[in-house]
Amino acid sequence: MRNKVIVIGAGLAGIVAAYHACMEGAEVMIIDRGSIGLGTNSAMSNGVFAGPTSFYSKEDYIQDTIRIGRNLNKASYVRLVAHEAQDGIEFLRSLGLDIAEAQSVYSLRAQRPNIIPGVTMMKKIAMMVGGLDEVKIISGFYVTSLLKSENRVYGVKGFDISGREIEIYASSIVLATGGAGAIYLRNDNQKTIMGQGYRLAAEVGLVLKDMEFVQFYPIVVDEPNLASMILYPPYPEEARLINASGEDILEKYGFDDVNQAILQKRDEFSIILFEEVTNSGRVYMDYSRVHDALWHRHPMGIISKLKKDLRTMPVAVSPAAHFFMGGVEVDDRCQTSLEGLFACGEVVWGLHGANRRGGNALTECIVTGMIAGRNAAINTGFVNPTRIKEGDHTKREHFLKRHSKGDVTLSEIRRNIREIAWNNAGIVRSEDRLKNGLNQIESIDVQLAEITPKNVSQMKLKEDLFSALLTLKSIIVASLGRKESRGSFFRDDFKKEDNLSWLKNSAVSYDNKAYTFELTHISQSDTT
Repeated sequence: MRNKVIVIGAGLAGIVAAYHACMEGAEVMIIDRGSIGLGTNSAMSNGVFAGPTSFYSKEDYIQDTIRIGRNLNKASYVRLVAHEAQDGIEFLRSLGLDIAEAQSVYSLRAQRPNIIPGVTMMKKIAMMVGGLDEVKIISGFYVTSLLKSENRVYGVKGFDISGREIEIYASSIVLATGGAGAIYLRNDNQKTIMGQGYRLAAEVGLVLKDMEFVQFYPIVVDEPNLASMILYPPYPEEARLINASGEDILEKYGFDDVNQAILQKRDEFSIILFEEVTNSGRVYMDYSRVHDALWHRHPMGIISKLKKDLRTMPVAVSPAAHFFMGGVEVDDRCQTSLEGLFACGEVVWGLHGANRRGGNALTECIVTGMIAGRNAAINTGFVNPTRIKEGDHTKREHFLKRHSKGDVTLSEIRRNIREIAWNNAGIVRSEDRLKNGLNQIESIDVQLAEITPKNVSQMKLKEDLFSALLTLKSIIVASLGRKESRGSFFRDDFKKEDNLSWLKNSAVSYDNKAYTFELTHISQSDTT
């Protein structure tokens, strides 16, 4: 009898996991709330993979990753990724993707200069997995919880496109849900990436580590009628950043060009731009001096597709939430502390420490996807659901025949959550801001619980918002506990890095009854 594997999430990590589980002989089901591949953050990537190359040793890669992570990485996990990265690149090449080797990274070439490289990649791998008879794809299914008996998971619970509640059983589950960037008012993530994986993991008892560390990218489009997307590097030397008064921000703060600011002082640069936006109201990227020939090359070809003529008009930009370094811990098989539950991609903790090295997100997706898929396929010990005494599975009243209590709507709650995250747990944090944010969350939690969805779309949004609230709570609780600034994490009441007292990882555990997190810290000397 073939093992059954459920993969939750259809981005790069999830599809790679599904493929490798299939190659190991498992019967695989990919579950995603939306479309496969293109509806994910992977499709928006610039196609850069960090890793050992012919010019760059594994040891150099390990040391640099830990240095950028400010020594909060899980060293054994960094070594695992270093040793498996080359196999991941070769796997992508075997699919026909054009990947060039550089000094310390690999770069995916898009089909055309005006196509995001991630789109090229996701189309290719989605087509590949879609052609496998042993892989069943279920789109439009929303997973609300993991099914667990004692210390093992045995399936998922959720609802389909008609709102019908369903349980699906399997010998292994792979969590490939991504991060939670969209909980912030300004972000460059897909709008539905709101921490679903963190919630699923926390509610079955898994610890979330280092959730205070959120990476912000400095230059993201911030105009009402344009997509909130990164203005992709590398930037032409003629590109300028100006504030509302017309001042050249690079000159003002002593940077030679935008690339130098991004590569060498990304987090400091994000704080600078955040404060410029706060103080002057706007920051603009000005490409008007860029030579015509560059607009037909990557990455300017992508920017030229925006619904605004950036050759003649500056575009408003702002730092934005980009990536989560925290998440669930896995072993060298990419299995969590729950038997049968594996994880891959951004939802996993350990590679990045206090800050993610550029290119490591895609590398992590490929490596952990391969490892999680292979091991999920050979995992044994399937629990027979008919022998399990189930808890209360009373069917929800999904559709409302009366008005919800109060006047607040789900859309208003979403806006409130994003504003709280941005203003209170964003680029610059302090004890007062964090405590204020935590207080505001409590009232929103009550408001959200009182709303009964009127249709399936609202069902999904309500679940998203519960995930967003849980994730934001974990960020704030972990942030309040860290009395220093480190990597992507900056507190203006503790501005310095403190290796003597804070060379340790945060760990938050969720109480399902009290809806609260308990915070502890683990010394780096205890982290393998």
